[in-house]
Amino acid sequence: HDHWGRPFLDQRPDLWEEIQAETRRYHAPGDFVTLLGYEWTNWVYGHRHVLYFTDTGPLLSYLDPRYDTPTELWRALETENAVTIAHHTAGGPIEIDWSFPPDPRFETVVEVASVHGSSEAADSPKAIYRPVAGHFARAALDRGYRLGFIGSGDGHDGHPGLSHLASDSGGLAALYLEELTRQEVRESLSRRHTYATNGPRIVLRTDLDGQPMGSVVTLGPLPSPEESFEPLAASRRLAVEVVSPGALARVDLIRGGPAGSGVLESLPGHEQRRMAFEWRLEDLRPGEYVYVRASQVDGGAAWSSPYFFEAGEATPGDGGQGAVTAR
Repeated sequence: HDHWGRPFLDQRPDLWEEIQAETRRYHAPGDFVTLLGYEWTNWVYGHRHVLYFTDTGPLLSYLDPRYDTPTELWRALETENAVTIAHHTAGGPIEIDWSFPPDPRFETVVEVASVHGSSEAADSPKAIYRPVAGHFARAALDRGYRLGFIGSGDGHDGHPGLSHLASDSGGLAALYLEELTRQEVRESLSRRHTYATNGPRIVLRTDLDGQPMGSVVTLGPLPSPEESFEPLAASRRLAVEVVSPGALARVDLIRGGPAGSGVLESLPGHEQRRMAFEWRLEDLRPGEYVYVRASQVDGGAAWSSPYFFEAGEATPGDGGQGAVTAR
């Protein structure tokens, strides 16, 4: 943290130098990638992770009036190879103020699970404590923000990736990469080729007509005021595969957009540990999104990054949602 706990990094530059030195020391591309980072602990607008993809980076304290709003933080990062990630967004210690639109140059994913619980939505497994309506990650998507999903720990106990052992929840980020390098991690976050779990090592794969999770999908041109939107094809194929360490309770398809959001369809897991199936999505509209949530019987869960739909010039095979069938 920049200014929380003991000692405060913004009061101990020697410790920030030590963290940078350790980041350089253990970085081994292809084997073990280290990222320099800290938590911007703003108690007005919410906490954010700040991650650098270089060996060094500035510690921008939220107590400094030059960096005490999200907009000022992003402005200060303009010359840095960095990302920010909203943390425990729906409540717990402090909710995120979504009236600041995330800067797409730096903030392309959002945390939906941590040791504090899930910030995905009110109907999420193991939801965060002290939630504040309108501050869940799904509420941010309903505002039109294009954010992928990750999980992160916040265990503060020296066991990264295992914070769920000290709580009934946790958080892990899963990234699809071509190779294990800092730049590939950065690209995966930028493209939203990520998913989240609340602790269990769940494998989650989605494919929408050949496009990976996190993609922006073009539906076709906007209609004239006298016309209704007509998709260019009858349906789209969303292929889903889940492999879980625990028995599966269900897999949900979440739909959202300007008209609101919620569970569109749910398939029972029958306590299996692997499910592979397809959903057919119809009557999609620009501004909508869909994503997949897989839940274990014990409350373990995984969330795919959403697909986002927009109007524009389409290619043959583009199509739609609203109704859904599974096979």
